[in-house]
Parts: sequence; structure tokens; C-alpha cells
Amino acid sequence: MKHKTPLQLARLLLTGVLAIVCHSLTHAADRVIIGNVSRTVEQLPNYAATDKGFFAQESIQGDVVLIGSTDTPVQALIAGQVHVAIVDPSAAINAVERGAALKIIGGTVPIAAYTLVGCPKYKTIKELKGTTLGVVSLVSGSTIFLREMLKTQGLELNRDYTIIQNGPTVQRLASLKGCNTSATMILGGDLPRSRELGFPEIARLQDYIPNLQFHSLIVDGRWAETNSQLTVRYLKAMVRAMQWAHAHKEEAADLVTKRTGIQLKYTRPTVEEYLAQGIISRDGSVNREGFQRLIDLMGDQLFKSRPYPPPEKYLDMSYLRRAQQELGMPPGR
Repeated sequence: MKHKTPLQLARLLLTGVLAIVCHSLTHAADRVIIGNVSRTVEQLPNYAATDKGFFAQESIQGDVVLIGSTDTPVQALIAGQVHVAIVDPSAAINAVERGAALKIIGGTVPIAAYTLVGCPKYKTIKELKGTTLGVVSLVSGSTIFLREMLKTQGLELNRDYTIIQNGPTVQRLASLKGCNTSATMILGGDLPRSRELGFPEIARLQDYIPNLQFHSLIVDGRWAETNSQLTVRYLKAMVRAMQWAHAHKEEAADLVTKRTGIQLKYTRPTVEEYLAQGIISRDGSVNREGFQRLIDLMGDQLFKSRPYPPPEKYLDMSYLRRAQQELGMPPGR
């Protein structure tokens, strides 16, 4: 057997190193930075996409950035600091009307499950007259919903009550303890904690304005177009995560407890309710009727005249349709 010269050995070694590097580059995970507001039950699909390996199967590294205000993830999206924002679509609608190139490409929570809770001395909406209510953001969907609920009982903002932005749910509930604020809107996953603190449930959003689109998958349309295959892969991972949650309810509750720190005695009934009532999507579709209702609620302040824009101005479902097709699913709404 002929011995190889040092030069030949060096060339062989270099060839092997290049092959390893090329293989690594070919299989390197694409990083997708995801903007959320906080750790909640509603983020279950995002937790499952990471922890159950659906992102990894699509060669995606999903990195979550927590930003404690509904409109801030959308601002980060516009600035290019995140690739996907998972929040209610109201801030995105506002941004598009100011010229932003944002698109909603799917949804994880097609029904907004809010409840208005108050400090112990307030039991009805009418009792809130003359008080200050806490909100997560002055322009968030929950604030829009709050105003509409109070309007049904004859209460108008700035005439009959005021609002103050005082951050995420934990801070807003803390403000209720001493009745520094009178009431606030919270999601279903926070209700058990609110009940233990002794805060009465004043009204449920569903009883006043049913079927409103909530958490949506929002991107910069230019980024999605430039990274169309990655966008489709991201949606495939998210849709598979939603399907997994519906098929593994108990494990899904365990996952929410692990990720949020909320006790299992609270997450189990909430996750079960969310899945049974379709509050967590099965296929990533957007609730078009609920989206139009949100546009109509925003209309008086946002648009100069009727008719208000249709949902299609803000939606691009082409990536989701491709994702569903590649997963062998019938296309969603």
C-alpha cells in the first residue's frame, strides 16, 4: 500500500473538514425571533412548537422575546427586532393604517376569552362610574373590548371613567388589591389566581361581544416574502403544535405549568376549556368574522368613513394554505 505524502494527507483532511462544514450549514437551524407579551396559557402552541420538537423538525430555532405590552411586539416587528409577533391584531391594524407593511399570516387563538374583574367593592359595570380602570395598553384589543362593554351600560371613556396603563396581568391585579384601580380585563388562564385573590367577576366579554379574533401570527410582509419557505415551515411547526395540544390535553396542561409557573390545578381546567371551546386553534386559521368585528369596533376612531376595510387588507393566508397543503390538511378558513 502506497503511503500518502504530507501534502496529500493535508488535502484529504481539508476535504473532510469542508464536507463537515457544508453538512452543518445545510442542516443549520434558521433562527426565528418571536415576540410575546408574557407567559400565558394562550401561548400553548408556541410552547409546544419548541418543547415537542416541531420547530426542530422544520430546522427552526424559535427564540422567544417577552415584551410586556401588547403594542410593543408590533413596534419591535416594524423595527426588525423580531420576525413574528403573537398578539392580538389591533396594534397591527393600527400600524398598517400608518403605512407599515405588516401581514397577519395565521392565528393561534381565534376567540378572545376575556373577563372583567374588579376590586372587592365593585360587582357590576354601572358601579365603575367615576373610577379608574387598569389596562395593559391604551390601544390594545382588550382596551377596545373594555370600552365597548362599558358602552353597553351607558358608560363612556373620559366622561364616566378613566383608564390607566399599568402593565401585565400581575401588575394590574396587584393594583386591584388596594382598589388603586377599580377593575381590569384578564384572560381565562388568569381567572383562578384572580378568584383566589378575592376579585369578583363583573362581566365576560363573550356575553357582550362574542367571537372576536385574538392572538394572531403577525409578520413584516417583506420579510415573509423574502423568506417564504421559512415562513411556511414556521407555520407547519405551529399548526402541528396546535394539533398536538388538542390530541394531548393532559400533557398540554403539564407543559403550560412548566412554562408559566402556574399551578397544574389551574392550568388543567383552563387548557381543557380552551381546547374544548376552540379557544386554541386546531389549524392556524384566522376567524374572519371575528376579525371583521374587530375592524368594526376600531372603525370609529381609526377610519375616516365607512365602509371600513375588509380583513383581506391585513391578512395573507397564502403561506398558511401552503403549510396546510404540505401537511396534507384541507385548507382552513
